[in-house]
Amino acid sequence: MKHGLMCLFCFFVVVGPFSWWSQAQQAATATLGGTSWQLVKFQSGDDKTLVPDDKAKYTIALAHDGGVSARIDCNRGHGMWKSSGPNQIEFGPMALTRAMCPPAPLAERFTKDLPYFRSYTIKDGHLFLALMADGGTYEFEPVVASESQAPKTEVASHGPFEFQCPEGKTDSKILKVKFYDTQPGLLLAELGHETRPAFQVLAASGTRYEGDGVMYWEWHGEATVNWSGVELRCKPRK
Repeated sequence: MKHGLMCLFCFFVVVGPFSWWSQAQQAATATLGGTSWQLVKFQSGDDKTLVPDDKAKYTIALAHDGGVSARIDCNRGHGMWKSSGPNQIEFGPMALTRAMCPPAPLAERFTKDLPYFRSYTIKDGHLFLALMADGGTYEFEPVVASESQAPKTEVASHGPFEFQCPEGKTDSKILKVKFYDTQPGLLLAELGHETRPAFQVLAASGTRYEGDGVMYWEWHGEATVNWSGVELRCKPRK
C-alpha cells in the first residue's frame, strides 16, 4: 500500500484547563521532561495483550515545556501533556498526520487511547501509562539510539508568540500562540489557563485558523481572536 499524507487528524478532547507550572507539573517535568520512550506492549483491562511489530514505530517524547511528540506506526504528531497530581498524566489535543499505514490493531488502539491516559509509574526503568477506568496499561522502555538512528518524531513549530488583548477600558488578556508545520497548519492558542487547537483555513487576506470555540485571524502583525463568541483585537506584546 502506498504511504501518502492524506489529511490531518486531531483530537478535540480538552481535558481541562492546562496550568502548566503547578507544583505537580514541576515534579512530573523533573521526572519525565526530556525523556523518550518506545512501546513494549499494551495490556488491556481484560488481559488481552498487543505487541508492536517494531517498537521504534510507537514512540513518545516528553518535552520540558509540556510538549509531546509522538510516532504511531507511519504517522507523526505533536500535542501537549500535563500532570495535575502525583503520578498523574494527561495528554491534551494531539495533531497527527494521517498517512495510509497498513492495517494495525495496535496503531488504531493507541490513537484512540491517547486522550484517556490518567496515571504513570516508572518501574525497573520502564514507563507504564495507565488508562482511566482500568482500561489497560501501556508499557514503554527508554529509546536508546545513535544520533543517526534516533526516531524523528518532532513536528517543526514556531513560537510561542505573545499578544496583548485589551478587554474593556482598563483590563487586558495575554494571548499565546504557537504554530506547527502540519498540513493543514495547526495553531495552539492559549488564553488565560486554557489552550485550544485551530487549523488553517482559506482566507481572503491574512492568515486564518478555526477550531472548536476559537477563531484566530492575523493581518499585518495584529490578531483578531474570537474566543467562545467574545471578540478580542490583539497587538504583539512588547
